[in-house]
Amino acid sequence: MKTFLTIAMVSIATIFLAGCAGESVQVPPAYVGKILSKDGFQPGLVSPSQFRLPYCFRYCDRLIVVEASDFGLHEQFRKNHALYMPKSELAMPFDVRGTLAVRNDDKSLQSVFDRIPASSPKGRLFGRAHGVITKNKIYYTYGKAVVRDVVRRVVSKYTIEQVASSRAAINAELVTALNKALATTPLIARRFGLADVRFPKVILDQKETSARRRIAIQQEEAEKQIRLVKLQADLEAARAERQIRRERAQAVLEENGIYAKSVSEKYLAYRRLEVLEKLAGSPNTKWVPFQALGSVGLSVAMFSPSGKTSKTVATVKTPATGKAVKPEKK
Repeated sequence: MKTFLTIAMVSIATIFLAGCAGESVQVPPAYVGKILSKDGFQPGLVSPSQFRLPYCFRYCDRLIVVEASDFGLHEQFRKNHALYMPKSELAMPFDVRGTLAVRNDDKSLQSVFDRIPASSPKGRLFGRAHGVITKNKIYYTYGKAVVRDVVRRVVSKYTIEQVASSRAAINAELVTALNKALATTPLIARRFGLADVRFPKVILDQKETSARRRIAIQQEEAEKQIRLVKLQADLEAARAERQIRRERAQAVLEENGIYAKSVSEKYLAYRRLEVLEKLAGSPNTKWVPFQALGSVGLSVAMFSPSGKTSKTVATVKTPATGKAVKPEKK
């Protein structure tokens, strides 16, 4: 009987101890954990790993994990929440997108464990009787209101035209202002900026008109440059032609100067005599020496009012021979 009771007690103790043995738990990648005992959180963080909790009889330890990964951010400023731009006096719908992360330092993570209650995890990924603090809960607690406030404060300083033309600079200012505002929270912005900006129709029409005007000005400027180039070419051609005419006139002037200097009255008289001599030697030539035309008597005889040439003509001396010659009788 005693043997039976001993065996029964040992079996009951074994079953009881097995039921109270520590559970196998896991901290997944991109998470950090802390052990919650009956006296509160134990010191130190648990990095991603698998392990067993200590054996317990009445108060068992629990594993609480925090999702410490980077996560995407998307906030909308549309419809009734569209941002009013005071300088443009228009409402501008847009979105903001970015990447935020939970600061991976003991102080920031400890504040998350201390200030945000854990929720029961869905499924068996973390084991049973554990709690999880998700990134969405951290963002909603620390980041959402700060993000929307920073976006309103920074973007409303600009006009809609400046938003369209200087988005990169505005995005850089948003990241700086957001990290400054999140400095006392467990969150940090890695990338952040405007997205899906919907400009008002009046602004789009204005920009289209401005673009058309700019293109027209550019075309007119191009045509002006073309006309200037053509006029410059014509001017250069006129200058070249004028230079050519000047050179030709100068050449003619120089030639005339040379002729004027080289041809004298004696030379011209000599050349006239040579011509008369050649004419006198031709059998088909009848001529009157031109010097005789200066004689009044000969002119009267040759060109009488009756229209007939006088039969009597005075003898004249030829310049070539100096002898007296009588005109031929007809």
